[in-house]
Parts: sequence; C-alpha cells; structure tokens
Amino acid sequence: MARMIPPTIHPEVQSSAERRVFDWIRDAPGTEDWICLHSLGLSEHDSKRRGEIDFLLLTRLGIFVLEVKGGRVARENGVWKFTNRYNKTTTKSEGPFDQASSAMFGLEKRVRKHFESGDSRQQRLLYGFGVVTPDCSLGDQLGAEADRRQLYDRENIKTNNQSLKKYVEQLAAYWRERSSLGNSKGRYAPTEKDLELLSGFLRGDFDRVPSMGALADAATHKMHALEAEQYQVLDALEKYPEPRMIVQGGAGTGKTLLAAEITRREASRTDGEVLLLCFNRVLAGVLRKNVASTERGSVIVDSIHSLLNDLIKGSDVQADFEEAKVGKEPAEIFNRLMPEYALQALMVKDCKQYQTLVIDEAQDMLSRPMLDVLDAMVVGGLNKGRWWFFCDRNNQASVFGVYEDEALFRLIPVGVVSLLPTNRRNTIQIAQETEIKTLPQFPPAATVDGIPVRTAWYKKVVDQRQLLGATLRKLLNEDIAPYQISVLSCRKAEDCCASQFRDFPLASVDEDNAWKVGTPLLNQVTACSVSSFKGLENDFIILTDVDELTPDWWRGVVYVGMSRARIGLCVFINQKLEALCNERQQDWLKKRVKLGV
Repeated sequence: MARMIPPTIHPEVQSSAERRVFDWIRDAPGTEDWICLHSLGLSEHDSKRRGEIDFLLLTRLGIFVLEVKGGRVARENGVWKFTNRYNKTTTKSEGPFDQASSAMFGLEKRVRKHFESGDSRQQRLLYGFGVVTPDCSLGDQLGAEADRRQLYDRENIKTNNQSLKKYVEQLAAYWRERSSLGNSKGRYAPTEKDLELLSGFLRGDFDRVPSMGALADAATHKMHALEAEQYQVLDALEKYPEPRMIVQGGAGTGKTLLAAEITRREASRTDGEVLLLCFNRVLAGVLRKNVASTERGSVIVDSIHSLLNDLIKGSDVQADFEEAKVGKEPAEIFNRLMPEYALQALMVKDCKQYQTLVIDEAQDMLSRPMLDVLDAMVVGGLNKGRWWFFCDRNNQASVFGVYEDEALFRLIPVGVVSLLPTNRRNTIQIAQETEIKTLPQFPPAATVDGIPVRTAWYKKVVDQRQLLGATLRKLLNEDIAPYQISVLSCRKAEDCCASQFRDFPLASVDEDNAWKVGTPLLNQVTACSVSSFKGLENDFIILTDVDELTPDWWRGVVYVGMSRARIGLCVFINQKLEALCNERQQDWLKKRVKLGV
C-alpha cells in the first residue's frame, strides 16, 4: 500500500473519479515505497499552483504528475469536450495532457529553485506526467499529442486488466526514453532519501487543513499549511496502532486547529463515534460548525460542563448531587462534585463509549476525578484506548478549570508527549508583549513580524470608554472591517468596559454566533469576556479592564486575552500598574541581553 498524504480523501471532494483513483493508488500491491500527494481538489485553493495537481506520485521509478478526468472525454477538431455525470458538457482548448504537462514543469521549476544551493540530485530526478480517465477509453483519440503509455483509461482497466502499478512502470519507461533523447543529460531514479526530501518540501501544498475561522460556506474557507512539528502530531495516526498523544503548546501553536483535524481524520476511519471535548461552551459551538461528520464515523462535540451535566441528569444520583451542591462555590462544584457524581452515574447506567477521545483545552480538566470519568468513556480505557489531549501548561492551566500535575503524570506512562514550540497565530510583537506582561513559563516563539502593540492607561471606567471609542474610530478609519475587531474584557460581561459603551454597536459573542466571529457573516465589532473567547481569535483585539497583573488568575486571564490577536493588539491597563509594567519590560530586556538575543 502506498503512503497517502493526506491519509484520507477530503469529504468535500465530489469527483467520484478522484475518489476511485485515490483508492487504487492507496491499495495497489507492491507500492509500499510510494508516496502519493493528493490535492484537495476544492474550489477555494488560495493559489492556482495548489489546485492544479490531482495526484503527485513520488516513486523509486520517478516523480509523476497524474491528471484525473472523470465522465466522458473527447477531442473534436482540436477542441476538448468534458461531459460530467449530470450530462453537462464543457469545452476547452487545453486538454488534460497540456494541463498535466504545465503542472509538471511548474512543479519541477519550484523544486529546482528550492534545491539549487543544496542537494544537486533533486535537480536531476526523473519527472513525467500522465492522464487517468477511468470512465472512458481515449487511446484512439491521442494522435500525436501523447504516447499511449501516458494514458491509463477504461480500456487499460476493464479490457486489459492492467494494474495501476503496471501503468506507472510503463509511464516511467516512456519518460526514461524521453530523458535520454538528443543531447539531454540522463535523469536519476529517486532514492528513498530523495523521496523523503521532496515530500517534506511539497507536503504543505497538499496536506492542508481548514482554519478555525473557516465555515461550511466554501467561499470563506482558508487553508493552512502545517509545520514540521504539527505534522508529527498528525503522523501519529499512521505511526501508532492505538495513538495516545499528549500535545503540549502555548497559545497560538495550533492546538485547537490540530484537535479539529485529528477529529475529522479519526472519524473518517471508524464506524463508531469520536468525542471532541473542550472546556469553553462557546468554543464547542464553533467546533460543531467546523468539524462535520464524515461518511463513516460520527463526531460528537461537547463541553466538559455539558457532558458531566448530561451524565448526572436523569440518573439515580441526580437528587443527591443537587443536595450536595447547595451552598458550594462554583469551582468546588465543577472540580469535585460534578466528576464525582458523574462517575457514580456511569456505574449505575449503561455508559456510551467512544472510539476516540480528542480533548482540547485539557489544562482546564486535568484532574484525577475527571480522568476517571474519561477513562470509562473511551473503548479500551485511557490505558489502551485512542485519545489525544491538547494542553497549555502556561498561564492558562487551572485559571478557568482544574489542573493537577498528578493527572498529567498518570497519562504520560501510557501516552506519547509531543511539543508544539512555535506560535503560529501571533506576530512577534504580540507574542513578546504577552510574554512581558504575563510571564508565561514556556512562551512559544513567534516568527512573523507585525505592527507594534499599543498600551493605553486608564484611571476610571469612563476613561476606558473614551479610549475604546478613539481606538475603534482609528481602526475603522484605517479600513479595518468591523468583523476583524473583537473587544475583550478581563471581567464578566455585566461589569466590563463595553457594557456601557454606546459609541458603536457591539455584537455580543455567544454559543450560537461564535462561529461567525472574524467573518463578514457577523459584520460588527464583537465584544466578549476573555473566558468565553478562550480558544477563539481575531485579527485585531482590544483587551480592556486589566486591573491586576500579579495574581496568577489575573496573569492567566491577561495571557489568554492578549494571545487572541493575530495582527493588532491594544491593551487598556489600570495606571496603577504602569511602574510594574516598566519593571517587567526592563527585566525582559536584561534577560534577552544575557541570552545574547
């Protein structure tokens, strides 16, 4: 079986021909050393280059671009006609062989440029292209446009019973002959090292995942190329028979993005249910919109509060739970009572078990009682089941939920720890200012330069409202769209700066509309508490009500709030903290000098 990148075909690929070819390549015997990069084949590719190659085969015989054309294909008087399954015909002057040729030469040019100062072998590898038409025979229409060995059509498949592997061998023979014609230098057959180097370079053009801001509406999809450390997390799906991963990373390292993609890929390979669990109910609403069920397994998205409540509700222990929580603080109810009574409920009623658990915001639900509940909910338990915990042990840990080192230490012996060290969300300026203000233990390094962070000082609530009005006017006058801006508060909604703000209309973020944040579908400046915005992001963040920076809870809230910004950040801080901020700035500069940065 060939190694497929991505390992499953995207559920939105509508071409049945592409789906069949994907299966043929994946399941072809004797292709264990093949690597196949498969284009998503969707309309929302952010550049033509990324959308023009259907399949790229990296084999020990050569590098081959395959263009797939389903339905009926015909050429009349030099014009190509393509008829789909709905009997709709389109015509093009450029045929599939021209498309494949153009894609191949463009690809080879990129590879040559990338490796021009390094591996010289990569510039002399054997390249070729072919066309696959599984629904029709095209051999008698080729003329001088292509050699018969470049085509894999219905005649090859049905009449001659030719395997795909045999076709690729004939395709390689044809391109070896072509490469030795005239004065051209011969080409190398790729080695295993050549293939790994090339797949590492090209993978980001093919294995791309939708951003959390991407919606079901294809017009608003954005695609992210992942980085090496993020691929290591996805590769665990193929590497381990029963993957159990603890993925640690600071804010902006892509944990939620990866949790969503892992959920999609797990659901595509199981007939059971995959549970994607998070702490923030608003984030759960966003994830439901972004993580769709597949044609195989189904996806259940829930918040930990909702999950525990549903387990207790209607059970034999509900009355005891209601009595036990009277007079208790919310933290004690969530941290101790809810998991305790949920576990009792599981013992007395049938427990639904999930094929896989994917836990985002795990730092807010890492306690021994919580793990006991989760242990009962996954097939094989935590010791033998399939699970993924995504967590941030920086200032986020235990600020909003519960975090115990003992719980993490329980998972480590039966799982694999993976680190995400690079901040993919924030600019360097935002990441550095967040580090200065909040002193995270493991600050992830950012790599993208941006605009300076603005700090504004206030003495009274009315000062903040004036600052907020001036800041919004400035951003909107600079052609920043309203939907790109979110106003966050360290306080509860009813006590925050924005609650009495009337200069501009502000849309409150809730579970129903959070999936629209940062998109034209909610074309207003949005307002929210930091706790409800955790796990979300926007281009421009205005963080208000920063009244403290020393207690751990405040540092955690400010850390989360500041790290929500992708491009621009403005922070409103109580003037009493100005001296402390200056002191932390100096300490940070001294630390960098000492480290030689």
